[in-house]
Amino acid sequence: MAKASQSAIARYKARRRGEELPTGPAAPAARQPRRLRLVLITALAAVLGGVLALRLVRGPESLQLDYMIDLTEAPRGSLTLTIDITGRMPRYLDLDLPTGMPRVPGEQPHSPTAYERHADDAPGRTLALERHDDGWRLHTRGVRRATFAYRIDLSRADGQDEDIRHHISTLVNGGVRAAGFEIFLIPRNAPVGDITVRLRNPRNLPVLAPWPTLIEAPHRDMAAPDSVSLAHLGTGQSYLPAGDRSVRPVPARSDPVVPGTVHLYHPRNLDDLNNSLLVCGNLRIATTEARDCVIQYATDRNWNFADDEALDLVRRIARTELGFFGSAPGPSITVLLAANEITAAGGFDVYGVHTGSSVLVMIDRETTWGELEDHAASVIAHEMFHGWLGDAIPQENPETMWFTEGATTWYAARMLTAAGVWSPDHARKVLRARLHWDYERNELLGVMSVADAAAEVMAAPTQIRFAYAGGVTACAALDVWLARHSDIDRPLDGVLRHLYDHRDGSPLTRASLEDAILQVTGVPCGEWLDRHVYGKTALPVPDELI
Repeated sequence: MAKASQSAIARYKARRRGEELPTGPAAPAARQPRRLRLVLITALAAVLGGVLALRLVRGPESLQLDYMIDLTEAPRGSLTLTIDITGRMPRYLDLDLPTGMPRVPGEQPHSPTAYERHADDAPGRTLALERHDDGWRLHTRGVRRATFAYRIDLSRADGQDEDIRHHISTLVNGGVRAAGFEIFLIPRNAPVGDITVRLRNPRNLPVLAPWPTLIEAPHRDMAAPDSVSLAHLGTGQSYLPAGDRSVRPVPARSDPVVPGTVHLYHPRNLDDLNNSLLVCGNLRIATTEARDCVIQYATDRNWNFADDEALDLVRRIARTELGFFGSAPGPSITVLLAANEITAAGGFDVYGVHTGSSVLVMIDRETTWGELEDHAASVIAHEMFHGWLGDAIPQENPETMWFTEGATTWYAARMLTAAGVWSPDHARKVLRARLHWDYERNELLGVMSVADAAAEVMAAPTQIRFAYAGGVTACAALDVWLARHSDIDRPLDGVLRHLYDHRDGSPLTRASLEDAILQVTGVPCGEWLDRHVYGKTALPVPDELI
């Protein structure tokens, strides 16, 4: 006869005494699956948690972007761009032009198409699109490979528009000039890994696209390959062999397509992509070399001077600036000479823009050789110097614009003197006249600090002149003051080289500038800067400018 089952209290007392519990009837069968489900749910949660933790540690997968620029309609101002995107994409992929960048009003990408791409590169289903102000949102849930195409139409900015940034991307003779930040759509909500850029050029237009790296890769299948000239680089990528320092213009020509290979540009990151400058059309390009850096001069028109003279001027400036810093900021430096189309009454005679490894200088169509040496050369030297101070030593913080622009302007004059382009007397005359009118006689002296004036890049001409001239005065005066307190000759030279030699990609800040000065000279300069740069106390123009 079976024992009567114990009550809960009896079982509790038995456990406390260490007694064995009597064997009772089996538990109901329904309870076993419940326990099993609980075990399975716990295990599944642990697995999912582990996977999630692993993904969080690894981070989201970077996308591979392969851009193709079709130059077929470039002579009419139109570019067609195609992006092949590979990688794990979010539910929605936002492709936009970089925010905060100036663009010609009214020019927007248009005519989009998007589809999923199969493993064999065949087109799959069409992807839904939503329009943004500067691009589109693609519905890419579950997509691993996609293709997106769109068009950009460029036109000339109104000559009354004084904003030089609106004149970068424009029509040129026989083609277009396009800044990367105005033509490349980039992912906004997904990380980017490898980037390549290819050119489709069936018209065999001379092309200038000085990206950091040029590579060759296996041919990718193209639509209608018999009617497409792949990546015709035109002129401007003919790198000279080591030791060849000759100056030789390179005539435009139609290069045959090499079966099985395609030329690719390989930007290092999105900054390289956005900072690029693509030019195609009726270009003449001359190439030389300074140390291990390729120097290129290009133009789309005839001037009152010869191409080889202009290239030699560019080479002399580049060689001097290379010698000052000890190395080039990149493998190539390109100077593009173009016509100044700005006709506004408050405009300047010469404009310069530095973008990536390219220097765009816009001058009057009737400029003579003497005027190029006496006036435009300083703009070339200035913008080229930004390859080091402004690019290699990144300028992003408005509080240090006074130093980046002031030092670059001052050193441009010193580089021209060292290169033999300007005589010391001419350099002093130019600098003194500029500092007298734009700093000492400027209505903003004592009213606005030099740092505040320089922080507004596109201010009124009076403020811009005050910012640049004030920056030159501050840098030259700081150099004199540091020399007096450190017994170092030209201490600011050492500061610039220190910033360049110890660069880590971080943007220049007031703190990093003061630290570099302290490292080189041992002199703290914060109070001096507070008084003369970030404050409104005027400075006397130093005697020893050159």
